[in-house]
Amino acid sequence: MNAVNKIEKFIYESAAWKFILVIGLLTLFKTGIWYIPNLSTTQSIAQNPFASPFSEYSTDHYLFWSWLGPFVAWLIGATGKWQFFAFHLAFSVAFTLLFIRIAFTNFSNELARSSLVLFSVLPVSATAYFWVSTDSITLFLMLLALAFPNSLLLTFSLGILLGMQHFEQGFFAAAGLLFAVTISHKQGYLLKYSWKFCLSLLIGTILGKIILIGLFKYYSIDIESGRLDWLLRNINLLLSYFFFHFHYIIWSVLGLGWLVAIRFMDWGHKSVPFFLTLAGLCLLLPVSGDQTRVLAIITFPLVSAYWLFNQDFLEKITRREISMLFIAWVLVPWGWVWDGIPRWSAFPYDVAYVLHRLFGWFDVPMDPALWPFR
Repeated sequence: MNAVNKIEKFIYESAAWKFILVIGLLTLFKTGIWYIPNLSTTQSIAQNPFASPFSEYSTDHYLFWSWLGPFVAWLIGATGKWQFFAFHLAFSVAFTLLFIRIAFTNFSNELARSSLVLFSVLPVSATAYFWVSTDSITLFLMLLALAFPNSLLLTFSLGILLGMQHFEQGFFAAAGLLFAVTISHKQGYLLKYSWKFCLSLLIGTILGKIILIGLFKYYSIDIESGRLDWLLRNINLLLSYFFFHFHYIIWSVLGLGWLVAIRFMDWGHKSVPFFLTLAGLCLLLPVSGDQTRVLAIITFPLVSAYWLFNQDFLEKITRREISMLFIAWVLVPWGWVWDGIPRWSAFPYDVAYVLHRLFGWFDVPMDPALWPFR
């Protein structure tokens, strides 16, 4: 127990920069940094976001609906391979830094550190690094909205951007939070986020999709299909992924966060809205190809409202509990599911790629996009 005491002391009594640096280095080692395999396809949109680069028979048309990121990349000239990657990686880093800023600004030093540990053990905290992608922007927009719960106009505006970036993820995230918060409000359990905040975010997201449809019509951009079409084409395969691998898929949604969920059950009936919403959102698992990625993102506002930014909850978690959770996170390998298959850290591939570029070591594929996932 002396070792646990030392870790507890480090978490709560070390210099803030040192604690944050260790969290960052551990995340890098456990997860690594790579990019979503279809990033080059999204990059082709950024070459000219006002014309579809896809042929009539392409199955990639749905990617054009994540239009905001490629448009901004085109606007600032970040359309080359490395520039496009760096552009999205910058949003991944901004997502992390913004969370740290919110935690240390709104809570005491102790509660901020507890919140950061809880954030770190959740798969969502590293998803934007494991797969640097349009998700980096989506998560940043979600968190930016959560940072200003009392500014409904800003929330509405960010909702519009979210709808233009990834409507489906934004819609389910906002609708889920609205459902949970409404029930909590009726129970008399008031959170930092009101139903007005959630509704503003949801309406903004819907309007963002409508604006995107209008833009495509105005510029005569012919999009043959969307995410629903992709889903219908692959539904049997997706269902089989879930049926044969549901144990690990469900675990990967929260990872060690399931231990936090058990702790949250101590709130009795006050925890019911959270678990009802979580269960409802998990119904999307059988029809998702990137199971961990999708659920980690759409449940992020929910876990933020009830766990990460809920002072009432953070005050009731002991330093010892946080320390034990931190130790478990350090020991347990990265757990992330794609196509129903558990994946592993990209960090060794990062090292191998750098050594290959510097000294010619290791055999690296000409197109390494799928290299860490085979």
